[in-house]
Amino acid sequence: MTTNNVVLHLDHLQKTFGKFKALKNVTFDVNQGEVFGFIGPNGAGKSTTIRTLLGILKRTAGEATIFGEDVWTDRVSIHKRIAYVPGDVYLWPNLTGGEIIDLFLK
Repeated sequence: MTTNNVVLHLDHLQKTFGKFKALKNVTFDVNQGEVFGFIGPNGAGKSTTIRTLLGILKRTAGEATIFGEDVWTDRVSIHKRIAYVPGDVYLWPNLTGGEIIDLFLK
């Protein structure tokens, strides 16, 4: 059950691909004002969790909400309030990070 200051809520989130269990009972909350680090070894399920939270993948079981809205059924309204930049994106490989920010600021 989410409360007013819970921004992100996962309750026994599961995702399977055939017989492979990519996520098994992932449960945590992130409250308003908290800084949350999401780390782990390769294959731990970080990207699968994020893709599920973004509504790119449909969960197999469990509950996941952002701002009290379901990450699958309300993904369009959630996307109006969040941003996601994957770590492996290469927009312009010849520009530095600072140069890309300067470009966006223009």
